[in-house]
Amino acid sequence: MKPRHIALVIEDDRETAEDLAEILLSIDCDSDMVDNRADALVELKNKSFCLILLDLQIKSAADSIKGHVEHGRALLRNIREKYGEHTGAAFWLPVLILSGFAREVSEAVEVMKDGASDVIQKPLDRHQVSERIRRALQASGRQTHEQCLEPPPAQRLNLKEGIVIAIPGDRIGRRTRVTIASKPVQLTDNSLKVLLHLMVGKAKGALVHKRDLGAAEDQGFKGISILRNELKGVLGNIDIIKNHYHGNYSLEPNLIIGECAVDKLLEIGDKTISDLARELQKPASRRTRKV
Repeated sequence: MKPRHIALVIEDDRETAEDLAEILLSIDCDSDMVDNRADALVELKNKSFCLILLDLQIKSAADSIKGHVEHGRALLRNIREKYGEHTGAAFWLPVLILSGFAREVSEAVEVMKDGASDVIQKPLDRHQVSERIRRALQASGRQTHEQCLEPPPAQRLNLKEGIVIAIPGDRIGRRTRVTIASKPVQLTDNSLKVLLHLMVGKAKGALVHKRDLGAAEDQGFKGISILRNELKGVLGNIDIIKNHYHGNYSLEPNLIIGECAVDKLLEIGDKTISDLARELQKPASRRTRKV
């Protein structure tokens, strides 16, 4: 008998969970079902899965009275802490989020930054669900169950060889898509501003001071730490931001600045983002260099 994929379904509505199990079975995929975060963590500790279907609104434990979106988001972060390997195009272990109510749409967009592979809106459309699952498995390199038994890909990024950072500028909710070595990450507007400041500084051959990033002279600056954290899903333990102390920062010398979609950044409607994007677009000869 041909070995099948196995999915972990985390869904607290029994009827929906059974519906998902039937859809998975129709595409030759077995499933285990739990209805809360605590039991899901136990399953993930004891078994290996090929993909995960995660309801955004789940209970914290089996005896909890009510589910909450934050339990689903916390579980997604738990999963990515353990399974954060990236193939270069997608996460090695796909996690598809199930969103059940209109008010959860914005939450569903937000969880993409926490490592979700895709979002499936309820009520479920069987064709859409099966297609999203197939697409996620293909993107992760897990078309067959035998491939799931292979070790996840090693981190391929190497600063010494140069890493290209680009801003395609596509908007996903209130976030903007950035690529690092062709790997996508969605940044908040505040983190995008920090990154653009650093990119402009690199283009000018200058350090960027925390004052330019919005901090007062006598304050620390959390924006760099937040940006580092948002990039972690792509970079892993690689740090592309250098701290020169006394409030000065720069991008690593071997980082290469790629294309920046200025027109799309202008459409965001934020003056700081627009000014920085235009500055980055200038030819090197027109940039003011700081000594």
